[in-house]
Amino acid sequence: EKAPGLLLALFFYVFYLWIGSQMRDFNMRQVDNVFDSDPASWVHRIASPDLAGKEMRGPHPFAYFIFRPLGWFLNFFTRDPFLSAMLLNALAGGACVFLAWLFIKRQFQSVAYALLIAGLLGMSTSHLVLGSIVETYIFSAFALILFCVILQSNPPSLAPLVASGALTFGITLTNFVQNAIAFLVARPRWREIVRFAGWTVAIAFILTYLHAAWYPSSKPFFLMSGIQNEGKFFAELLDAPEWRIKGRILLLSRTILLYTVVAPNFHVLREEVGSTLPELRFFKITPGTFHYGGYDGWGDALAAVWALLFLTAAVAFAWNLARDRKAGLSFAFALCLAFNFALHMIYGEEPFLYSPDWAYALVFFVAFGLSPFRNNRYFQAGFLTFLAVLAYHQWQFLRAVLQTLLPYMN
Repeated sequence: EKAPGLLLALFFYVFYLWIGSQMRDFNMRQVDNVFDSDPASWVHRIASPDLAGKEMRGPHPFAYFIFRPLGWFLNFFTRDPFLSAMLLNALAGGACVFLAWLFIKRQFQSVAYALLIAGLLGMSTSHLVLGSIVETYIFSAFALILFCVILQSNPPSLAPLVASGALTFGITLTNFVQNAIAFLVARPRWREIVRFAGWTVAIAFILTYLHAAWYPSSKPFFLMSGIQNEGKFFAELLDAPEWRIKGRILLLSRTILLYTVVAPNFHVLREEVGSTLPELRFFKITPGTFHYGGYDGWGDALAAVWALLFLTAAVAFAWNLARDRKAGLSFAFALCLAFNFALHMIYGEEPFLYSPDWAYALVFFVAFGLSPFRNNRYFQAGFLTFLAVLAYHQWQFLRAVLQTLLPYMN
């Protein structure tokens, strides 16, 4: 029964693993070079036998408790920390695809539609890049989608939701807000909301305290030292000039709505950032101007089609909300997108790095809006054609990334 979703997830797992293996040499030497990712440090945190000199920042309250047992287990077979971390990262990416398939299939009772939507998520720029490069964000995506799948159960038990919420909290604490939004929309009963939030936060505090005791280098989020350390990642927008605020708004809008799914052209920075290794970004700033990654060729057409799909879903959402006055899960996904926009207006440099935190919400929002067409053969054929062209475009994007980095790899 679940074979189609499992086979699709297996395909993406192998592909993510292969792409990651191509970048191994470069990734083990870089920090912040590929869309602001830190694979070298996270390989160390996940699977290295020695944690000397590696702190765990406050936004990841008990990440060692989640990642290191899995890293140790894989090390038993691989004897290679990088391979262990890469296997785990790609596995999380493949699991996201399967959970997305399961969620859409349960929601709309259509295997074909579930395959199309899960394929879109797996092929998105966000999951292609962060499913292949070792980081925390693909694990966050897994936890967020898992929570949606558990919430879908009828009737959903509180214990699995609390466990899933604690997992989300432990990987990246701000993502728990998205769990709370989904719970509030799906089960708007204050007693249950208070019980869910109370149990999850209480368990998270206890685990964070134990985590800090077990790993003294970790920074608990509830202490001032853990908060102050994050100051360098906040964007200074209060006294920023108007062009910088407008530029950040446009960058976030493009990143969340377009770059997350359809890869744009990227900028290669060297002298601008004083780095011996190239830095790949979807934007760059010169005095008074933001420069954004653009599209050409197939990318133009794909971005236009994706924008049309999103706008169609948004119109359907607004129509259903005005007609039925019911806030379904599509409303929760819209709120999650708005939350991420507000958060990253003030936090983070390259917003694409955090894209797995909202890619699932974006894709599911579109899936809910387009669901009336899910069994239409012409729609299915058209969507499949879109995915085929997108696959070709994304492959060209990945080739360009690898060719850019090739001179710096052994």
